[in-house]
Amino acid sequence: MAKLDHIPANFEFPQLREIADTEKLAQTLQRHLGASFVSGEMCVASCAIDQLSYTPKSGCWILLAADIHRRDRGEIGRQIFYGKLFRRSRRAQKAFERQQSKIWTPPQFGPAVLHISEWAMMLWAYPNDPNLPGLAQMADAEKILAQAQAAPEKFGLRHSPVAITAEQTKYVPGQRCGYVYHFTLADGATRAVYGKAYRNGEGEKAHALMKKIWQSEACQRGRFVLPEAYGYDPNLQVLWQEAISGQPFAKIAESIPNLPEVAEEIGARLAAFHGVELPLPLEMTFEFQIKEVRRTMAAIARTFSDHAARSKLVGEKLLAAAEKFGPGPITPVHASFKFSHIFAAKKGVTFIDFDGACLGDPGYDVGRFIAHLYKMKANWKIDPEVADQTMANFCAAYNRAAASPLPPERSNWFAASHLLASQVYKSVKRMDASLIGKLLKIADHLVGA
Repeated sequence: MAKLDHIPANFEFPQLREIADTEKLAQTLQRHLGASFVSGEMCVASCAIDQLSYTPKSGCWILLAADIHRRDRGEIGRQIFYGKLFRRSRRAQKAFERQQSKIWTPPQFGPAVLHISEWAMMLWAYPNDPNLPGLAQMADAEKILAQAQAAPEKFGLRHSPVAITAEQTKYVPGQRCGYVYHFTLADGATRAVYGKAYRNGEGEKAHALMKKIWQSEACQRGRFVLPEAYGYDPNLQVLWQEAISGQPFAKIAESIPNLPEVAEEIGARLAAFHGVELPLPLEMTFEFQIKEVRRTMAAIARTFSDHAARSKLVGEKLLAAAEKFGPGPITPVHASFKFSHIFAAKKGVTFIDFDGACLGDPGYDVGRFIAHLYKMKANWKIDPEVADQTMANFCAAYNRAAASPLPPERSNWFAASHLLASQVYKSVKRMDASLIGKLLKIADHLVGA
């Protein structure tokens, strides 16, 4: 559940204060979900905001989950809604009217698209998402089975499947959604395939990137591991790939007794990926990260005034320290290298989500990993001593295997910059100030170390 613990007095979407009142939110949905809800036959028993994403001067989106009850039978299901907030009611009304000409999939409860005029808010009922054209079909397991039977090779299958079960994994409204499909073959064997829905052609780019990385010599020799990309459906904008059997380290890190030793494998495999020669676009450079620091300082100043002075101080220290560094090496970078994208799998440590892979400074990945560990440590999701030893082992193993080892001061700079530009900035987007003070204190220490 999203922690809306700080909504600024001058917030550009003031209706969020009422929406954050979960009791009022449930009552308002009750009035807008149709005749069976108005009559009282069905009711919204509870409602919560699971995700919130706010970009200053841009937009505010929310993910709602409503528990639905039938008066005579009790709980019968849950309905997810993707919502967009507008600054003016008239804009919300016009946007809603434009949605009426489109074909939507009937959800389990209520209409596919809702307009809550008093809050200038529009809601899409799952599996409808205006930016993910393939989501509705992905949610229909029988349609996916028919596709796999017609073209099993696109799903990495040698033979046509006879049955299917589906499980939704992660849904980020308006951006991506994943499903794991378990196919049963005629001989009784089962195969798991992961499908990921994208927006705006991003899936085609991700598919091409994964193919290039998969075909590299280092990957083929097992020096690092990623899921194999099978096929891409341009109409649905869905990428089909190998489903990894295992769990992300972010969920199990605290229960791994030998995490510091495993971190050595993570560091060595990241160095192997950085050593691959790939024709990728140049993006995550040292200069790019400096711009991210500046952008974050401005965003925090507009949103979390209580933390603006401390953020500015840390940001200015980062910018001053950056002047002492020369240009770093350019290698392939994962660009989102954190514990949730590292799996403990049968094949060993496996990296996922290469969607944004590009050329850049290797410190970008190393620092992102360290920053994520610091956040887990600050949030007490991992023992502090284990976290410190994990960082030390990871960096040592990476530097032993890397063509260009990273000096500690450079790793620390990137870690501090990610704490500010990624972890603190996410807190700004989610209106959650609970860890900002701790993260800024850690970043301040790192940049001064």
